[in-house]
Amino acid sequence: MLETWKQLICGKTLMRSLMNQALSSHTLESGVVLDLGGGKDPSYFNYLRRCEGTNIVNIDKQHGKDRDIDFEIDALPYEDGSIDQILMLNLLEHIYNHRFLVGEAQRVLKEGKTVIGFVPFLINYHADPHDYFRYTDEALELLFREAGFRNVTIRTIGMGPFSVNFNTLASFMPSIFNAAVWPLHWLLDRILLAMKPGFRKRFPLGYLFVLTK
Repeated sequence: MLETWKQLICGKTLMRSLMNQALSSHTLESGVVLDLGGGKDPSYFNYLRRCEGTNIVNIDKQHGKDRDIDFEIDALPYEDGSIDQILMLNLLEHIYNHRFLVGEAQRVLKEGKTVIGFVPFLINYHADPHDYFRYTDEALELLFREAGFRNVTIRTIGMGPFSVNFNTLASFMPSIFNAAVWPLHWLLDRILLAMKPGFRKRFPLGYLFVLTK
């Protein structure tokens, strides 16, 4: 709870804070790591561990640091099996032609390497410039396996209904207010989940996924 509280004070949403903490157990590969749709200097790089020799290349439809691309229609500008790792964090909900993009990610990834990604679920509409989808874990499993990924691991990010309510309110409240009221929502969800553990799966803020080609 303490780390979440610190990030709320700094202006992060609950969903983003929990995503960042989940990413802290993952490591960026040595070699070319393709960050799809990350925008300019995303904060999640402060939480992902790195191997020596990691080379991060950002490709974004709107905020290309190295090169621009339209994820709806453009093939990724890399040869088959040439990329060491791919990041797809908070991206797929903004892509209407998501099967095409996931297929491109699978194509350019080296055999045995991974995609690390995240999608939101119980959150507000957030167009950037569009907001098309909310994926369940079942839908993600089918999407990734149909694209040819060998191993698919999906982790529910969130706690329970009180945390979902807090995340909604916190999106337009001052960070100092959010930090003050978060402990109550955390406590209420802890009590509820102790009685009904299945509620964690029913009220996800999002899903963190790891895919292996």
